[in-house]
Formats: sequence, C-alpha cells, structure tokens
Amino acid sequence: IQVYKNETQGITSSGFASLTFEGTLGAPVIPRTSSKYFNFTTEDHKRVEALRIWASNHIPSSSTLLKLCDVQPMQYFDLTCQLLGRAEVDGTSFLLKIGCFLRLYSLHTKLQSVNSETQSTFLCLEFHLHGGTSYGRGIRVLPESNSDVDQLKKVIHIVLTDHQYLEKTPLCAILKQKAPQQYRIRAKLRSYKPRRLFQSVKLYCPECHTLQEVPHDGDLDIILQEGATKTPDTKLQNTSLYDSNVWTTNDQGERKVAIHFVKNNGILPLSNECLILIEGGALSEICKLSNKFHSVIPVRSGNEDLELLDLSAPFLIQGNIHHYGCKQCSRLKSIQNLNSLVDKTSWIPSSVAEILGVVPLQYVFVMTFTFDDGTGVLEAYLMDSDKFFQIPASEILINDDLQKSMDMIMDMFCPPGTKIDAYPWLECFIKSYNVISGTEQKICYQIFDTMVAEDLI
Repeated sequence: IQVYKNETQGITSSGFASLTFEGTLGAPVIPRTSSKYFNFTTEDHKRVEALRIWASNHIPSSSTLLKLCDVQPMQYFDLTCQLLGRAEVDGTSFLLKIGCFLRLYSLHTKLQSVNSETQSTFLCLEFHLHGGTSYGRGIRVLPESNSDVDQLKKVIHIVLTDHQYLEKTPLCAILKQKAPQQYRIRAKLRSYKPRRLFQSVKLYCPECHTLQEVPHDGDLDIILQEGATKTPDTKLQNTSLYDSNVWTTNDQGERKVAIHFVKNNGILPLSNECLILIEGGALSEICKLSNKFHSVIPVRSGNEDLELLDLSAPFLIQGNIHHYGCKQCSRLKSIQNLNSLVDKTSWIPSSVAEILGVVPLQYVFVMTFTFDDGTGVLEAYLMDSDKFFQIPASEILINDDLQKSMDMIMDMFCPPGTKIDAYPWLECFIKSYNVISGTEQKICYQIFDTMVAEDLI
C-alpha cells in the first residue's frame, strides 16, 4: 500500500494475490481477484459484511464526482458513461451494444499535438484506455440496477433518449414497411408547414387528445364582453375568501365591473402575490390588471357562488400567458375551493386547475416536415411543447425574441435562396402509425424524442 497524489493505492507484485469486494451495503458479495485460484468461505462472507458496516459508519462517501468538463491532462480516473456510438471490429461483430451503460477503469488523459488545415499545430486532450487489466484497467457493462446508472440517467435524461440503438434507416425502406415501428433517420428538410411559424402554435388536451386554435385577441374580447352582460350579484361579494370592489365604467352601457381580491388567511397580500377574480372586465382591462397582480381569473356570478366563465376564455391569466381548459374533459367546481390554496402564494396553474376541476390545455407546436434523403421523400408530423425547439410554445406568441430564434432555426434547416444540396443533414427519430379515415387506412409518421442541438462534430 502506498500513497499516490494524496490517494491510497494498492500495488501488486509477483507472488501477491488479493480479493476485493464492492463496499456498498446490500450489494452482492462478488469477489474480484488477481489470482485464478482462491478459497472464499462462509466466515469470509460474514467478515466482508462486517467490514461494509464498519466502512459505512467510518468512511465518508465522496462528496464530488469528476465531470468530463473538469478533467485535466495527466489524470487517471474511472468514467461512468452511456455508449452512443459503436466501433466496427471485423465487419460482423461490434465492441458493445449501443445504449448500454459502461464504466471505463483507469482512463488516462494527456495532451496530444494535432495538425489541421487552419492551424499548423494545436493541443487536444485525448482519453486513453490502455490494454490489459493490470492496475484495474478494463471495461465493465453496468447493470440497470446499479445505483450509478440511476444517477447518470437523472443527469442526462434532458439531453439523451433511450433510442440510440436504432440504426439509421433510408426513407425508401421506411416507406415500404408496415406500422407501427420506430426509426432513426438522416435526411434534409425539403420543406415545412405552416410557413408562418406563429400559426403552428395550438392548444392540446392530454386527455381527449383534441387540438384547437389559440383564440385571437379579437375573439377573446368578444367572449369576455358576452360574460360581462350579467350584473355582479351583491350577495356574492365580500366573503371570507375575498374582499370585493365594484365600479361602473364610463363607456356606452355603463358596465359594472367587480374585482374580488383573494385573501391569505384573512389578510390581503401584496399585489405581486395577490390573485384577483374579475367580473365584467374587458380584455384591455384584464391585461392591465394581469401586469400588476400575480394572477387573474375571469368569473361571473352564479346562483350560489362565483363561476368560471365559459372555458372559451382562459381559466387563469398570469402576466401575458393565458391558461386554457378543455371544455369536454373539465368538470368545473366551486370558486370557494380556492380556500385550500390561499396559503400558497405561488398560484401554480396546475394546482389552480385541479382545485377548480379544470383539465388544462397544453400549448404545442404542430408542424409538418417533409424529409428527403436522396432515396425517398417522407412527411412527418411534429407535435411538441418545448423539447424539440428548446422554446416554450406557451411563450412564442408573446415574445418577439423567441419568434426570431425559431425563425433562425428554420432558416438554418431550410436556408432561403439555396438549393437542397446545400441544406444541412438532420438526424431525428420518427415513428409510424396507422390512421383509418372512413374505409381507407394509411400510414403516417411522427417525430419523437428529438431536440434541436448544435453540430457536435
């Protein structure tokens, strides 16, 4: 035993042999040995378990893990990773299966001089796995039950998918196969619809799977005006849930507008934390209020309680974002149910929806992409809320900068004024499915588990 770079290290020599075991409590007791012959008894098994218990109480676990971005030259370390590409060995076999999780033991980093066309010489950090199994070197496939695999999946799930094992398939072959199946394709984006990208944003119900248009401001103003025809009921004002304020507008018809300020444990919160309920408000008035107060809910007077307006209007407005509910799937409940949320000043949309019996609609991008890989042309359907473009569909209609970002992405895919030969190659996953329309059945294709990323090569 010796110390190397402030770490304890075991060195073997001729005539020396050892057995080692994983130190995790409850893990299988599997001997790892430097010798082909050994004797492992029941007493030895008990001693390993006793040592594990001792180690768990006396040896602190490592508080930091080395990330690739922190690696320095001339280091030796173990790397836990997922295999995304595979190396061909002899044309018939491959090193490993794609998608599995590996641990590379005693990986060595060093700087290497590299020549390039633009620069005469520059230094590149290289990773070397030396041959043999001495000094703990080697490759091990980690089982799915391994705790490090669980941790790694949590870290990488927002970037990687579980479909790296799929081989790239030519479009001509996909068009000849039956559905349902999943494919990995490499193709160019010949065209896309709609060309006006803001028109791609729709509202989607995750329960009944219906799609609907996002109401325009003009339509929404008409819906709110229809809800303003009923005079606020004085019997439903100033309750234990809210304080009320009513005034008459100066416009034609002299509308009566009521605002109900929801209290927190009997006390009115600050405006930036306050939820208000509004009766009879026009769209322009609601927009001004939503910029001052945390959340706004358009309501009307019912027979016994305040009610949500028709779900053609938003059930909740926060800033410039309108949250809609599904008319078909929602089962509306009393506004008084908000009592159970008044001590939570965040007013999370999902919580408000659940307490009011609303099934919230999701903002999604709905587009059609026409792919061409030289062997065939295929149309694939995209429906995504925020993963594909890395842009929230709920914000694209209210944020000019996000719209410009999306325009730039699509111009990168389909460069205007150039021929398809100059278009970039794209990789994505698509799945086929059967659609029955009347007596006719056809196969359609949908993009899934794909995100826009920079070229890493």
